[in-house]
Amino acid sequence: MPSGRGRADAVRLLPPMDPRLSASLEGRYIVDREIGRGGMATVYLARDVKHNRNVALKVLNPELGAVLGVERFLAEIQVTANLQHPNLLPLFDSGEAHGLLFYVMPYVEGETLRARLAREKQLPVDEAVRIAVSIANALEYAHGHGVIHRDLKPENILMQSGQAVIADFGIALAVSNAGGARVTQTGLSLGTPQYMSPEQATADRAVDGRTDIYSLGAMTYEMLVGDPPHVASTAQAIIAKVLTEKPASVRTSRPNVSPAVEYAIGRALEKFAADRFATAKDFAEALEGKGASAPSPAYQQATSGSRPSSRVRELTAWSLVLVLAAWFGWQHLRPYTPAEQPVIRANFDLPPGARIMEELVGNTFAVSPDGNLIAFTSTSAEGFKTYVRRINELTARVIGNEQVTAGRNLTFSPDNRWLAFSEGNVLKKVAVDGGPITTIATLNGISAPMGLAWLPSDSIYIGSFIGLFVVPASGGEPTEVLKGESLIGKRWPLSAADGSAILYVTGNTSGAVPQLMVWKRESPTATPYPIAVAMPLGLLNDQLVYVSPTGGLMAMRFDRSALRPVGEAVQLDDEVYGSSNSGRKASLSSSGTLAYIKGQSQFQAVLATPMANVPLLKQGGAYSYPRFSPDGGRVAITVSGVNSTDIYVYQIASNTFMRLTTDGMNNRPEWTSDGQYVVFVSIRANKAGIWWQRADGSAAAELLYQPEVEPYEAIISPDLKWLVFRTAPGEQYSRDILAVPMTGERTITPIVTGPFTESMPRFSPDGRWLAYVSNDGGRNDVYVRPFPGPGARTPLSDNGGSEPLWGRDGRSIYYRGLLGEVIKASVTAGGSFAIGERKVVLSGDYLVDSSHPSYDVGPDGRLLMLKRSGGQVQPVIVHNWGRELREKTAPKK
Repeated sequence: MPSGRGRADAVRLLPPMDPRLSASLEGRYIVDREIGRGGMATVYLARDVKHNRNVALKVLNPELGAVLGVERFLAEIQVTANLQHPNLLPLFDSGEAHGLLFYVMPYVEGETLRARLAREKQLPVDEAVRIAVSIANALEYAHGHGVIHRDLKPENILMQSGQAVIADFGIALAVSNAGGARVTQTGLSLGTPQYMSPEQATADRAVDGRTDIYSLGAMTYEMLVGDPPHVASTAQAIIAKVLTEKPASVRTSRPNVSPAVEYAIGRALEKFAADRFATAKDFAEALEGKGASAPSPAYQQATSGSRPSSRVRELTAWSLVLVLAAWFGWQHLRPYTPAEQPVIRANFDLPPGARIMEELVGNTFAVSPDGNLIAFTSTSAEGFKTYVRRINELTARVIGNEQVTAGRNLTFSPDNRWLAFSEGNVLKKVAVDGGPITTIATLNGISAPMGLAWLPSDSIYIGSFIGLFVVPASGGEPTEVLKGESLIGKRWPLSAADGSAILYVTGNTSGAVPQLMVWKRESPTATPYPIAVAMPLGLLNDQLVYVSPTGGLMAMRFDRSALRPVGEAVQLDDEVYGSSNSGRKASLSSSGTLAYIKGQSQFQAVLATPMANVPLLKQGGAYSYPRFSPDGGRVAITVSGVNSTDIYVYQIASNTFMRLTTDGMNNRPEWTSDGQYVVFVSIRANKAGIWWQRADGSAAAELLYQPEVEPYEAIISPDLKWLVFRTAPGEQYSRDILAVPMTGERTITPIVTGPFTESMPRFSPDGRWLAYVSNDGGRNDVYVRPFPGPGARTPLSDNGGSEPLWGRDGRSIYYRGLLGEVIKASVTAGGSFAIGERKVVLSGDYLVDSSHPSYDVGPDGRLLMLKRSGGQVQPVIVHNWGRELREKTAPKK
């Protein structure tokens, strides 16, 4: 790693190391100071106590470590530990300390190749070739052992006594193998655009050693020319050039570069891996002039060779004049047709630790009409947030002055200046360039709006299971349209470009087969079409683009003059995330940019310990919110399907799985203390209520309570006298904790209310104390207060926390830390409340949730966790998708 006094003085200004990590490493490493910080890790200069040597201690960023999991990362990095080559920086050690993953490499006294290029701009030709050949030799060795670097760049090349040494070899591969598609959800991109091969830039899974050869070719190019082969102002623009443009020959800038070196670099930079050198050894030999060379088609061709005679030059000049004259004449006569932009498909990076809220009803991932803005709602340890990001920027901005916002049904205005969304039954908007969130309307009677359409007339249509409504974008009272039709459910409205018609999906229940409806706004009725459409996305070219009930991305020719679909449907992609309950998470701009979430989340319910995970349910599924019965013999759990979200009960002893609910959208199950009933929140007839049902399924579900405000989660006190619930966002009691008696007058008693978010209430076993989460301190923390009060609250978590659960003995509270780790706090909860020792009891790659506990603690203290089991979800952006649509829907010749 680089050293020097200037560097040492600068790093003292960087944030200090986590004292918990220092304590965990005590006796092994003495940490001196931070010396670097990158996309994957923070680097510290440390002293190896046992071997009395300086080392570079690299700690993976906490969000990335939480996604990877300890076991998987350490298993993958073992491959790297076996690499031994003079031009490879070896791996000394790796491990986990207080939930953080780290690895250790030698501390190199010297500078990086990037530092040298910053100082000298261009290197002597022979020096550049020598460095490239030594790196190629190291690549040949590593590739022979099945290890690819995947992130070669000048920052990873250390110059030690004049010799090039590659750092972090295989780390990016280990991270990729351990984390898969989930790695992009931390905001990390594996690879650097300027040095990324085309196959890596397009997220091609079939990446081999030739991707490193491309990266080395790009670095060699930069050592000679002074800039990488492709330069632009944004990462997206660089990737576009990598995919479509040829770089200028190195001899254009450095005429003294030999034809052999020019050929070698050009071939290494070929767009297709098959056209590059098969091995790094072949590249090294070509750089040294061993073997035949020819001009590479990877270049814009440079002129070279001997000087032609004057007669030849004269003929060539006149020929050029004639050719140019003919070309200009042709250009003048023919119509101008601009070059069509390529289709660029890319994963969408999220802020560190965040994931898009796929489960919320309504679209949570949207693109503006001009294709330049992306909006998304995510959750993390900090809670819900809605972001807006311009496609030419690398970071997203939280809307609403950093306030907690769980925006659903994200929809941009036709002029791209505003973002509309719903929270609970409130319709809101915010300027995309910043400013406060303003309320448009309260949607009385609509618990869960299902889709928004913002028309050029500046009116917004709102879909729901109870009808289609319209409200001025400037604010006002919603008005129902198309009253009196037999199918009252009208969801996911889509406006024609001129606003003359609305397309929507009909069906009174989530289990009904959705059908496409087209309403010409001057007509009193809508026209049905026998097409199974889960959600219409847009009208582009002459095609209606939509998502099918099974998640297929579909297109069908649409007659815009007659406003009706014609022809046969064509499937373009599959696994668009969502369900009939929550809607599909996809958006299409009128300019042809497609944004969607691909995949389906699959989890396995496991009994977890620090040493092993024992599957409770043998098969993975779309599970959420598992709950042990009071005796620990059964588990209630939410299971999401294509057309349903229901509560199931699993009998552990008999290994049987029974569907409990059959109507409505049912979620977040809880047990009564006697084990007789399961309590849950259900949306039926577009109204959210608190229901319960006998756990053995011997009777139908019953409505327990339907408050005026939308309930999000609910529990019943151990003595069965109180129903405590947390509200969804709304005009009154927004994200507050309330209570009503189980019998008699249902008068609401506010428990924890205010302008902040209060959530996840949990009773102590004796019912005298209530644990909950609040963000009034600027982050989520766990608090405990007497129930029903009065009495002061006591902070429980000391460094952020959420998802509290009481131990069954009442002497402990479990909660999740900022990294998703499970922390157990010893407590005394009798006449007064006191906190004892806190300790981490489990860390790893388990589901976290900022709205409701996603795990449970059994009567015996066993932890029931949800762990990803193969299924992944990935936000995808496709620029210029209209071209792909046209090509895939063109008539067959």
